[in-house]
This record gives sequence, structure tokens and C-alpha cells, in this order.
Amino acid sequence: MEAINLKEKCREIPNLYQYEVIGKMNGHRFTLVRVKDRTLDFHTHPESDEVFYIVDGKMELEFRDRIVGLKTGEMCVVPKGVEHRPICTTEVACLLIELDGTLTPDNTGRANNN
Repeated sequence: MEAINLKEKCREIPNLYQYEVIGKMNGHRFTLVRVKDRTLDFHTHPESDEVFYIVDGKMELEFRDRIVGLKTGEMCVVPKGVEHRPICTTEVACLLIELDGTLTPDNTGRANNN
């Protein structure tokens, strides 16, 4: 057991779009990623909720009926089965929390450069 400084861990990630698992708990993964200039297609995760916690920066989560803006220190829980897409126009460091195996190439949404 040790303390994990999320901002320091994000700075250690050498490349944008590189997912780094920093911990696991009860079948859940805690994954850090840095993203910039990226918009994903709408997608769902049918078996698991997904948490977006903003470690540094800001981004938006678009749903079919609204857009939720998130900034440093804020989080949003996306319930399983809800269509969503992350929109990252400036660099953002994000902690994702979801069941192990939730993020796959088939359900993360294809990246678009917008």
C-alpha cells in the first residue's frame, strides 16, 4: 500500500492517448490517460458504469440530450448502457474507473480529430 499522486503519475505518461493502469480494486481498473484534440464517436458500455475524474485540465462528456463540462477535480459517472462521447479540445489528464475489460476497441468509440 502506498499513496498515489495522480498528477505526478499523469506527468510520467510519455505519450498522449496512452492508457496506464495505476490500480485495481474488486474487479475495477483505475486507468490514467492524457488526451488532446480528440472526439470519440457515441458509444456505450453495456456491462459497466464508467467514471471520468479530471486530474488536470478540462473536457466535455456529450450525451444524446446534453453536454456535461468537467474541469480539474470534477467527475462524472456514466451509467452502463448510456450513450456518450468524450470531447477533449485541450489537453486533459483523466482517471477512468470501470470494470476490468470494459474498455475494448469495439466499445470505446472511434476517435475523430475535430
